[in-house]
Amino acid sequence: MNAGLKTLNIVHLTASPFFGGPERVILDVIRTQSELNFNVENKVISFREQGGCEPLIRELNNAGFDGIILEHDMPHLAAAYGDLVRFFRREKTSLVCAHGHKSRLLSWLAARRVGIPVVGVSHGWTWQDWKTSLYERIDQWVHHRMDKVVCVSQGQADKVIQTGTPQNRVTVIHNAINPLRFNETPDFSYRRRLQDFFGTTPKLIVGAAGRLSPEKGFDLLAEAIRIVVDETPELSFGVVLFGEGFLRESLQTRIDHTGIANRFKMVGFTSELDKFLPHFDLFVQSSHTEGFPCVNLEAMASGVPVLATAVGGVPEQIISGETGLLVPPNDSTSLANGLRRLLENEPLRRLLAKQGQQKTLTEFTCPKQAEKYWKLFQELGNKNH
Repeated sequence: MNAGLKTLNIVHLTASPFFGGPERVILDVIRTQSELNFNVENKVISFREQGGCEPLIRELNNAGFDGIILEHDMPHLAAAYGDLVRFFRREKTSLVCAHGHKSRLLSWLAARRVGIPVVGVSHGWTWQDWKTSLYERIDQWVHHRMDKVVCVSQGQADKVIQTGTPQNRVTVIHNAINPLRFNETPDFSYRRRLQDFFGTTPKLIVGAAGRLSPEKGFDLLAEAIRIVVDETPELSFGVVLFGEGFLRESLQTRIDHTGIANRFKMVGFTSELDKFLPHFDLFVQSSHTEGFPCVNLEAMASGVPVLATAVGGVPEQIISGETGLLVPPNDSTSLANGLRRLLENEPLRRLLAKQGQQKTLTEFTCPKQAEKYWKLFQELGNKNH
């Protein structure tokens, strides 16, 4: 594409603890840019993250792209900085695109040493504990010094600008999904597997997915389920939550103590979420904070209605009452009311599912996302040549 332009060597730097939404975005961007013959050559480097990066590297290599594990990681950041400087020089890197606070800090230092532009991709901040809060304060300082900051939602862009990053350095590129992942005929064995999590098969199965960490609000979801069960015990439904994290034990204790263990099943991490999604009757996102959650787009693309809290970029994904249903954050009663409304109203579920699927598959596409990144790379990279 645009044969007159110089091909740029782009390095994506990340710290991947598992293959999740941000990792999927990186893979989709570089795969789409390759398929559409954009003038870029992409490589991805990840910190080792105690072996957590291996699924991402495997996915990249299987797709025919360079996935590289950085030799040094915490606490040897000075050595990691040296690794990056040498790699950027050896590979004649044109531009660095950094994902995650550790990646942004190290890539900014190394890129400035080599004299190349650096772009930070900001998915969101969680402030979940003192350590994370400290990292995110440093991250805000680094954002001010990036050549460009890509925010995955306008909501996150507003936060970045409010912390002092100049507005002309901030751009919004929404996350996207690859519709080919959802074109296959659903395998109904996955519905049976969902049913098997329950002693008595519920009529309706609600899905949820994410890290078991405070910002995801699964405590709020548990309370909403308790309210629905207490007030409308005749509703036949169950909730399946896919995900792992340090809150598993406390969440399970809460579920047991509130008497909803027969309704709410935490079943661990799955690499097959795409195959389970079409078999949910409803998908719920209960987060206290978000960037632009890919899992909502994935559920919508699968033809499943989404109930979500109106946080971060979620209102940019969902028009409440048209392509999904939004409720206020941090409000278990509102979440319970939304849950009950959709469980009791099949025509509304069908309407939201149809219109949500159409919106997702036309607005949040990989070609649109990849082209916006490509234009940004060309703008910055060609200035440097």
